[in-house]
Amino acid sequence: MRPTHNPQTQTVIDYHERTKHHWHRMARSAGFMDWANQPDPFRRYIGAPAISLPLSTADPNLDYDSLYLAAAPAAAPPTLARIAAFLELALGLSAWKALGRDRWALRINPSSGNLHPTEAYLFLAQVAGLPDGLYHYAPREHLIERRITAPSEAGACLRAHCGGPALLVALSSVIWREAWKYGERAFRYAQLDIGHALAALGFAARLQGWRLTCLPGVSADRQARLLGFDRTDWPPLEEETPELLCLVTPAAGKRPSPALPPGFIRAAASGPLEGRPNRLSPKRRHWEAIQRVEAATRPAEVPEDAGRFAASKHRPGRPVGIQAADVIRRRRSAVAFDYRGRMDRPVFCDLLARTLPMSQCPPFDMALGPPRISLVLFLHRVADLAPGIYIFVRHPTHRDALRAALNPDLAWQPASPTLPLFLLKEGDCRAAAADLACRQEIAGSSVFSLAMLAEFETTLSTAPWRYRQLFWEAGLIGQVLYLEAEARGYRGTGIGCYYDDPVHQLLGIQDRSWQDLYHFTVGVPLDDPRVQTFPPYTPREDTSGDAPSAER
Repeated sequence: MRPTHNPQTQTVIDYHERTKHHWHRMARSAGFMDWANQPDPFRRYIGAPAISLPLSTADPNLDYDSLYLAAAPAAAPPTLARIAAFLELALGLSAWKALGRDRWALRINPSSGNLHPTEAYLFLAQVAGLPDGLYHYAPREHLIERRITAPSEAGACLRAHCGGPALLVALSSVIWREAWKYGERAFRYAQLDIGHALAALGFAARLQGWRLTCLPGVSADRQARLLGFDRTDWPPLEEETPELLCLVTPAAGKRPSPALPPGFIRAAASGPLEGRPNRLSPKRRHWEAIQRVEAATRPAEVPEDAGRFAASKHRPGRPVGIQAADVIRRRRSAVAFDYRGRMDRPVFCDLLARTLPMSQCPPFDMALGPPRISLVLFLHRVADLAPGIYIFVRHPTHRDALRAALNPDLAWQPASPTLPLFLLKEGDCRAAAADLACRQEIAGSSVFSLAMLAEFETTLSTAPWRYRQLFWEAGLIGQVLYLEAEARGYRGTGIGCYYDDPVHQLLGIQDRSWQDLYHFTVGVPLDDPRVQTFPPYTPREDTSGDAPSAER
């Protein structure tokens, strides 16, 4: 007998079931690519004062391994140059690509279909040369646009709450950008992109000696008021959905309370609103299912448990001589893999270990609650590990629950003395991995691919807003895998298209206790020699009319 749920949770479950892909039926979408209405991937506010940000002349001198150490580098003061470097290494452009007459931008933070629904805003206080207030980040031009000038008491209130200098970062989603291509499943992809952006912000903060603390208990209405969304004249169906607020403070200091001080939003939002949003598409299409799930998952005014971290016996080896910023800048999504590619077992284990949440280490130390996702791996070519299906248990509490939910005939054979890695079923699983990933060859020609299983029904039973957080966690894991693959001489690709229930059936899951939310694959990339690469910000004047491609 299926459990009964409150109306909001039932709406979420109905949406999740409705947007599953099946062998002979895909989730509902337009069914064709309406190129004439492809959304502009860059938001601008026409008429808002724009402040050009300086480009980094030298990246922070931090080796890649230090991204994951509890001891953070000394904090840099939040000057305009430091804030510019933070944004550039979190959400800025990483390159321009060209193939024939087509030209498109790549960003530090990946996105489904390179459509980029995520927008970022900052509340800045006492930054030399800038009025206190709310600013929108425009990554194509690397500038900020002032939306609201706030009275000085708002900035003083925030600094007092944080015990010193602080930034407030807000993320929102233009879900139409994803819905244009992916239809009803777009809400899922927009949330995955928030997770990728959060991880990118967390790593960029670490480079400056800062730390990101999420504020998931600030309601959508209060976020909208702070961001001026409640008084913005949006083009129809192009509105932005508030997602999450984050505080950025020195990593070595005391973590601020995951809340906002009383009266801050009222004061910060009291100034006049400047600029009007650009139109993204000539025409748009309404998706009622997305509207319903967005309303059912709006954040509640409930503080989040910061989560507890399990100790890991595994200590990854240091990628000698690799700078963290270099890895972040050169991250790309692979479009094809060499089927002969292999990975040594120590490299594979080191890579997996990075996905384990560790206290005081980005990106899982953001106060978003305990880990709720474990990984099912399809291993193809890892030296000294038999090909087959494995499971990687990212938190000790998951093990018994997973064993109860999965097919009892699976082996659960320990595969590592230092990691919670278990062989479920030995054998060649390349065809199965590709078939389950919407028959995409890239999942079978890689070194390995994986599915992210989330504790689903119990997580949502009393907290439907955590549906968003489950995807955020999946995006956090995905961004770690992207950087780990890049640092170790491989490349990764996130896969949002997969057959949901066939994955569950393969594993023997017969209920909604665990659900597959995201796939990822890592291998030796095959590059297309026809594609040219250009610097991200030179020449800027030639980028204004370019459209995105389907590359992440």
